[in-house]
Amino acid sequence: MSSNLHRSNWSIVVADDHGPEWAPTVQVGEKPSPVQYSRLGKSSTLLQRAMQRATRVAPPSQIMFTALDEYREYWEPSVWCVRPENRFVGENRATSLLTGAAALLAIAQLSPSNMVTILPARCYVAQEWILRAALERALSILPGVREGVITLGMVDIDEGIDEDYLAVNRARTGAGFTVVGFARRPTSWTARLLVQQGALIASGIMIGYAGVFAAHISKHWPGLTQVLARQSAAAAAAGSECELPMDLQRAVPKLTLKSLR
Repeated sequence: MSSNLHRSNWSIVVADDHGPEWAPTVQVGEKPSPVQYSRLGKSSTLLQRAMQRATRVAPPSQIMFTALDEYREYWEPSVWCVRPENRFVGENRATSLLTGAAALLAIAQLSPSNMVTILPARCYVAQEWILRAALERALSILPGVREGVITLGMVDIDEGIDEDYLAVNRARTGAGFTVVGFARRPTSWTARLLVQQGALIASGIMIGYAGVFAAHISKHWPGLTQVLARQSAAAAAAGSECELPMDLQRAVPKLTLKSLR
């Protein structure tokens, strides 16, 4: 990866978009915590591993982080290297889409040609080297992808639990597949049918140009772009965290939030 390309690479580690499950850590005496803050039998938490992935695709100064304020005790020790103005903190789960959108818009304001890798903190990977190779491959082929956005799908030998699925077709040109459908946490029998038809488990990892993400946000609600841009600009000027209150989420139509997802 060339130095010029590296300077245009950004990463967003998403720690506020987790499912309903809670997983206890393996340490005796620790209380249960959301899965991204759990160790799952290893020495580091899922969040810590996501942060390590982020440092492989972007300089530390170009890593952004989204989280919920109520879980600060879990995430704050692991993100000491992330500048306060690069942290986007929401009041509750409903604001998770807005924190991610604000982070994307902040990167797009610097340059729409910046490449952004979105890494969900709750993503568990058994073979880290496979994901590393996939991320490097995705970044290298992104300039040739007409849509300007790539997402990673996974093939799992075990039946997925509480997973989202991508229905795909072979791309007409270039590498990879084209996503033609998305199934959010289908029932077990539906998931098995989707896999038989070639569907992939959605990792939630996305790689794309900041300008493409910003255009998508602006398309569904132009006013949201201006509001979030002001929030992130004020945080950057003050060198403080960008806090997104619950009142801001209430002003966003539910259909808009669904489209942003």
